[in-house]
Amino acid sequence: MKVILCTHNSGGVGKTTLAVHLAGVLSKRGDVLLIDCDDQADSWKFYVSEEPNEEFDSNSVHTRPGISVITNPNRKRLKKFVKIEKYDYVVLDMDTPLVNIVQVIVGSDPDVIFIPISLSSRYKAGFNNLKSTLEVISKIEGKCNFPPEVFVVPLGISADEIQEKVNSIENKPSQCSVALEMINVQDPMQEAVYLTKKYIWEYSEYQELENYFEDLLINI
Repeated sequence: MKVILCTHNSGGVGKTTLAVHLAGVLSKRGDVLLIDCDDQADSWKFYVSEEPNEEFDSNSVHTRPGISVITNPNRKRLKKFVKIEKYDYVVLDMDTPLVNIVQVIVGSDPDVIFIPISLSSRYKAGFNNLKSTLEVISKIEGKCNFPPEVFVVPLGISADEIQEKVNSIENKPSQCSVALEMINVQDPMQEAVYLTKKYIWEYSEYQELENYFEDLLINI
């Protein structure tokens, strides 16, 4: 089983976008549990199309082939409320406060952490808050069974620009790299995730983007 965390100490960077699309790709490999740890429950609503019934719903909802979704806004430890051994992959969609990031990393022991940065968030998320996000992961990676692989994911922004910023951060995770950049499809992506509830590759003009998300997971 692999645990994958999508997080960043900024809102509007693409955490939910990344989480639901990674879950979609992984569902072709095995059974996926998507855990929505955000009060807004956008990942949940992408699949279920309605508000969660409770503040914390441990009853997984099977939504699409290979994908189950639960909410966990209080960020409880995974093994205390769900039999994660039933799944091949667990994907967590995280909210923004640094203290919550720490709580989830310690409580879920992720194998991989993805930190998305969208074009519209490039200055706040890419140049300001990225440093604090990487530093807090670096401080607590020793508490994990194994140091997680950390990927900064440029969504519609230059990978070289992000790499330059990552290189300037002294205290970062031991395994930290910048993923390949995705083309800028911010407007259709917003429509897909929040309006039509479709994967971006379900739009005929963006079918090739399924390969992008598969490539993010090529070694996982």
